[in-house]
Amino acid sequence: MSTFKSEAIIELEWLGGEDLKIKFNSECMNDLMIKRSNISPEKVGAEARKLLAASLAECLGSTLLFLLKWTRVKLNKFYAVASAITGKDEKGRICVDSINLTIHLNIPKDEEMIRKFERVKNLFKRGCLISRSLERGIKVNYSIVTE
Repeated sequence: MSTFKSEAIIELEWLGGEDLKIKFNSECMNDLMIKRSNISPEKVGAEARKLLAASLAECLGSTLLFLLKWTRVKLNKFYAVASAITGKDEKGRICVDSINLTIHLNIPKDEEMIRKFERVKNLFKRGCLISRSLERGIKVNYSIVTE
């Protein structure tokens, strides 16, 4: 059994009202503002599901882009759409049932690129950190500290 452990930390800051700031503390990613204040209730919702879908799409997309580069598959276009589908669990609570990801690629159709892309597809079946984690279920721990 592996003893490898790594940690990614974000900070969530309340900005007042229903507004939040997610601090990624990353040179690759800007902080994210979620502004619900002054937005009509019918236009608010699904932010957490969209963030979950975005995490999966970014992880699988980055994995695919890496594999394409590594195998020297020329890429003309890359575009992806992810949707988080909700339902209810066995206790009747709303939860995410599935995330559907559609990736659109345009690569040259010559024999060499097609052969290389077949290799990419086989390697891609291994998934990524987030897809493997979701498939096996992620243990959630939390604590609340009052100050």
